[in-house]
Amino acid sequence: MLKYAEYHHAFISAAFYKKLRGMGEQGLAVFVLATQRYAEQRGSRMAQRAIALGMPLNFETYCALGEWNFTDGFLNGLTGDHMQVVSLSPDYCYNVFACPWQEQYKAMGLSDGAVLYCKHLDLAIARGFNPYLDFRVLQTLHETDRCVFTLKDANLTSVVKKRQEWVLPFEYHCAHVYHTFSAIAKSVLKTDGVNLAASVLTDFAGEYGGDFADKLVSYESFDFNVLTS
Repeated sequence: MLKYAEYHHAFISAAFYKKLRGMGEQGLAVFVLATQRYAEQRGSRMAQRAIALGMPLNFETYCALGEWNFTDGFLNGLTGDHMQVVSLSPDYCYNVFACPWQEQYKAMGLSDGAVLYCKHLDLAIARGFNPYLDFRVLQTLHETDRCVFTLKDANLTSVVKKRQEWVLPFEYHCAHVYHTFSAIAKSVLKTDGVNLAASVLTDFAGEYGGDFADKLVSYESFDFNVLTS
């Protein structure tokens, strides 16, 4: 069984960034739009799940219905806590000290891409979930010693436990990021976008093997805008 993890996911968006950066401002605009679209889809699925369960679209639900967990492979490699809660109310504030996306982008010499990715990602997830929530990214590991997040007026009474039954496997998340970035690139760049997406897939196969790449392709007709179950 193929085991996808955070580093696979980060490699895909980083590979898109590397190629799009080479196209100048237009390429960077495509990368930002693809990041936003991918994240908004995630947030929208979370909102759909919340509504189906009769839960309000607030920050408590947002935290409970997040679609992924850190893998054991990442957590077992840590030498200390990777997260610190600073406050619960009125604002939920927390710091993050280790991140596999930061590590993967840095290993690929693309920390500038990680800055751009994280500038838009979490804001767009929250926007897709509920555009009236105020999610703030104050700093990131790419440029400082920690990420600092603030969820304004969350008014939590305790740290929210994630609903594990709604967590999706990283195979799904990797396919989602690949196909959404591909779709935006193809829509904007036409033939160049088709070639770029194929090149990213080739790079991914070269890094992780053809079976991993083939599995991504198998999701080509999947609708990432809606719930899987």
